[in-house]
Amino acid sequence: MYSYHIFYFPFKWMVKGREKKLFAEQTDLDNIVWNLGHCWKNNLNVKDPVELQDLYSEKNYFYEFVHSVLYDTGEENSILKHFERIEPQEREVSYIISKRNDKTYTLKVDAINLNLYETGVGMLSFFLKNERHDQKDKDDILKINQYGRRVFPPFYKDIEEKIETAEYISIEGLTGSPDRYKEDFKSWIKDGKLDKKPWTPACFINNLILDLSDSFEITPVIDDRMFVNCWYGNDDLVKEFKSCDKEGLDTFFKENDFWYKFIHVDMSKMTCQNDELRLNILNKLTYKRWQKEGQLYGVSRSSFVFLSGEGDFHKNILAVYMRTMYSRIVELILFQRASVLRFSDEVTHVGQLSKVKSVDKHLISRISSIYKEYIRFTNQIYFTEVTAQDQGIELYNLISETLNIQKYIDGLNKELNELYQFVSLVDDRIRNKNAEKLNILAAIFFPAALITGLFGMNTWDELKINMFSQSVIIIIISTVMFGLIQLINKRK
Repeated sequence: MYSYHIFYFPFKWMVKGREKKLFAEQTDLDNIVWNLGHCWKNNLNVKDPVELQDLYSEKNYFYEFVHSVLYDTGEENSILKHFERIEPQEREVSYIISKRNDKTYTLKVDAINLNLYETGVGMLSFFLKNERHDQKDKDDILKINQYGRRVFPPFYKDIEEKIETAEYISIEGLTGSPDRYKEDFKSWIKDGKLDKKPWTPACFINNLILDLSDSFEITPVIDDRMFVNCWYGNDDLVKEFKSCDKEGLDTFFKENDFWYKFIHVDMSKMTCQNDELRLNILNKLTYKRWQKEGQLYGVSRSSFVFLSGEGDFHKNILAVYMRTMYSRIVELILFQRASVLRFSDEVTHVGQLSKVKSVDKHLISRISSIYKEYIRFTNQIYFTEVTAQDQGIELYNLISETLNIQKYIDGLNKELNELYQFVSLVDDRIRNKNAEKLNILAAIFFPAALITGLFGMNTWDELKINMFSQSVIIIIISTVMFGLIQLINKRK
C-alpha cells in the first residue's frame, strides 16, 4: 500500500413531499423506507475480528457521551443511521479515475459507507487503497486527490475542457448497470445547452444514495468537491524534514511545493504565490508534534492529510489511525458543519415565508421546531472536546478552527435568536388580538348580563316593557359600550 484515500461527500437530504412539514418531521429517519439487503446493509452486529478490534480501540479513544453521534445504536430516535455497501465486503470493487491525455488511476474500494443524521444531513464516504506501484509518485497522489474528489464541473468551460474534473470517474464491481456508477460529465450539456441545475452531484453519488431510498432529494454541502482524508508514505520526503530545526522546517515549507499542494489539494500550480504568506499558512495548518519521527499532519478547508515513511509501522499502525479514529473526528466535524448549514438553510427559507405571507400558527410551529432541534444539536452533537488523548484534542481543535465551526455556530445562533424573537412577538400579538376580541364580545354582552342581574327576568314584565323594547334598550347600551371601547383603543 502506497497511499490511502478517503473521500467524504457531505450533503443535505430532503424526503420528497416533506418540504412544508415541521423540521423534526422533515428529518425523521424512523419514517423512511430503506432498501436493505440488495446493495446496502445496516451493520449493527459487527462480526469480523479485525473490525471488532478497530471498533474497540475507537470507542475507548472517544468519550462515551460522543458515541451516540459516531455509532449507530439501532435504537429509535437515534441521531444517526449507518449503512455499508455490501459488494466491497464480498468481491473486488475498484474506484477508477481517468484523466484526459494522462493516466487512468485504479484504487481498491475497501468500503463505501453512508451515514444519515437526524439534522437532515448525510455523509457518503469512499475508503480507497492505492496498491499500484505505477501510481505511487508525488504527482500521482496529488492527481488522485484532485480529480477523484470532483463531483460536478466547477465552471461551464470545464464541462468541455475537463480542466478541474476527470475525463470520467467510475466504480466498477457494484451490483446493477455500470452506467449508474460512471460519470463522464457529458450530460451537463444537451443539444448545445446547459441541461443540469447548479449543485447537481455526479450520477454515481446520486445513485448510490438512491439505492438506499429513492425518496431522497440531495444537495452537496461544501461545493463541487468531496473532502479528502489521505495518508501517503514517502521516505524521500520524510528525509527532507525529519531532522530539521525550526529554520530548516521553514526552508522545507518554502522550497518543497509538494507539502502545500498536498494540504490544499492543488495540482498544477500552488494557489499561494507569496513566500511569506505561504510560510505563515503552512505553519498555521501543519501539526508538527511528531516531526522528528518523520510525521507531518496537515489541515485545510478541503483536506486532512498525513505524510510519513513507507515502513510497516506507518502502513499498519499510523495509517490505520487515519481511517479509524481520525476519520471519525473528520466525519464529526463535517457533520457539525453540514448541520449548521442545513439549519441556516431552513431558517432562511422560513424567514422568507414570514415576509411574503402572514404569520400563522403553522409557521410559528415550524420556527419553534427548528429552534427545538437546534437546542438538541448544541446539547448532543456539538462538542468542544471528544477525547482525553492530547493528539486527538489538538487535531480536533485544529480541524474545527480551520473549518470555522465556531464561527458558523455563532452566526446561526444570531440568525435563530432573531427569528425566534420575531416569531415570539408575532405570537404575542396574535394572542393579544384574540384576547381583545374576547374582551369586546364580553363588553357587548355585558349590558344584557348586567341588566338581567340587576332587575331579574321578571322586572321587565313588571315595568310593562315588551320584548322589542327590551331588545332595543340592550342594543343601544351595547353599541354605546362598543363605541367607548373603540375610542379607548384609538387613544392607546
